[in-house]
Amino acid sequence: MINNPKSEPYYSYLIRLGYVFCNYSEKHYIFEKDGRVIKVAKSIYNNESTDESYFIERAAHSLLLSYKFPVAKIYNVYPKGEFLKGYVVLEEEKIEGEIYYKKDCAPSYLVQVLRLMQETTKIKGKSFGVMERNGQARFLSWKDFLYSVVDKMPEREHAENRCRIEVMPEITESSFVFTDCNMANFVFNMGRLEKAIDIERPLWGDPLFLNGMIKSRNPYMYAFMNQEENADIVDLYAQLYPYIFNATGKV
Repeated sequence: MINNPKSEPYYSYLIRLGYVFCNYSEKHYIFEKDGRVIKVAKSIYNNESTDESYFIERAAHSLLLSYKFPVAKIYNVYPKGEFLKGYVVLEEEKIEGEIYYKKDCAPSYLVQVLRLMQETTKIKGKSFGVMERNGQARFLSWKDFLYSVVDKMPEREHAENRCRIEVMPEITESSFVFTDCNMANFVFNMGRLEKAIDIERPLWGDPLFLNGMIKSRNPYMYAFMNQEENADIVDLYAQLYPYIFNATGKV
């Protein structure tokens, strides 16, 4: 996809306000001004799902900051039309540093990100599933959430995976779990992890889901994890991972 922020209907307006285009991601353009950045959806991703992700990101960052984890501070999420006509806008602090986009970057960077994500699973909750804008999730049990994920999988996989879930031990207390290990979401400074950014859709659930997510997303990072402990459950989570957002009906 060709990135062309100048083609967006809000570009000229933001430039007149003194903002400078500085970066982009798959779904967003980033502009900066006075030590702060704003994130605005690309037109083709300007929908309810993207809007909701901004509010969820604010809830996730606020929670992690309350536990003193190194994440970017989000100053505001402006509802649609309040800052820009037709768009929700997220405003956060600008983090100076380097971002590494490759999955197979230096082992020290992979390990630092892994350790951060593992530490955040110590945050506990009572609901289960993908986090919503209120910081909670909609399911009362972990298995109910997993069943909802299985229902979005190809029909031939339903019976087997439902059986695998049925025999899993019950999870009575949920943990905060990252659902994205993309290295572009972590800023480094002089070789040290500075802060995490763009934590858009974490979930509340089994901390082992982190292992399955990483196994599904980044084999280079997964190489630094214990791959023998609870291997069957981790393998199941890796298979379910691509379907978790479809299970919420939001993507």
